[in-house]
Formats: sequence, C-alpha cells, structure tokens
Amino acid sequence: MNYSHLVDQMLFIDNKGDTLALADEITIKFIAIDKDTFYYDEGYTRLIVNNGVVKLAERQIWVVADVRKIGTHNTSTSTVAITSLSIYNDGTARAKSHDLLINEDMLIKKESQYFFGDEYNHFARATKKKLLLLFPREHLSLENYLKENKVNFDKKDDLEKLAQFLGQLH
Repeated sequence: MNYSHLVDQMLFIDNKGDTLALADEITIKFIAIDKDTFYYDEGYTRLIVNNGVVKLAERQIWVVADVRKIGTHNTSTSTVAITSLSIYNDGTARAKSHDLLINEDMLIKKESQYFFGDEYNHFARATKKKLLLLFPREHLSLENYLKENKVNFDKKDDLEKLAQFLGQLH
C-alpha cells in the first residue's frame, strides 16, 4: 500500500500487478503503513499524536500558489498583464465557438492542514472553536492555556504542545 498525496488516495497493487485505489474508504477504521496511521474522514489524515485524550492529525493538500501566463518568446510571467481567451467565436455563426488551449504555467505547493480527532475517528479542522467544542469540561483550562501560549492552529509544533497539555489534564 502507498498513500498518494497528489490525488488523496490509498493505492495498492493487485495480483495482476495493476495499481488500484481503495474504494468505500468510509468503511475503513484506519490504515497503518510502517509507522504511519491514516484515518479517512472526507479525505485521508495522517495521525501525528494520539495520547488517549486527543488525536492530532495532518492532511497535506495541494494549492495553486501562482498562475503564470506564457508571454512572448515562450517565457512565463506573473507580473505582466497578458490576456488569455478560452473560447473563440469566429463571428460567422453565433452558436459556433471553438475551445482554445490556455497557455499557462501553474505553480502548486503542498500545504499542511491540522485536525483534531474524537474517539469515533471523526476529524475537525484544528481551530480554537473546534477545540473548545471537543473539550467542554476543560474550557477554562484551555482558555487559560491559550492566553498564556499564543497557539497558531496552522503550526504543528504549537498543536503538539497543546495536545501534550490536554494529555496532562486527564
């Protein structure tokens, strides 16, 4: 088995040597590959921390960082205004149009999103609001922790420290 970040799929090789993707992921409790454990909840998340109180997981996604249009001499640029058309109507027949190939370079980058998981392996994006909803009994302790420690919910280190704090509460 292998996890493909690009297409967010678990892939495996069948008896014939063909690469296939898992189907019906919602029926899978978790998948362990070497030291990594993956859960499926509207996408695959990789477990970072499970201290019995909270699960912290990461999902890596691809986002468009920049679109660079191809200009003169086949060079790409993101600073010069270049007009691109995706459809061309030749004017002879109103209903007749032609699809055009847009000449662009797209830069994509991998970003990490972090999630809190509950005992039922449902994962919610790591935010202050979701954290307080998951742990209503620890509301006051969490509020104090968040005041004393400026937690960035997009930073793995901050969330690992927060998970460690939650583990100490129980």
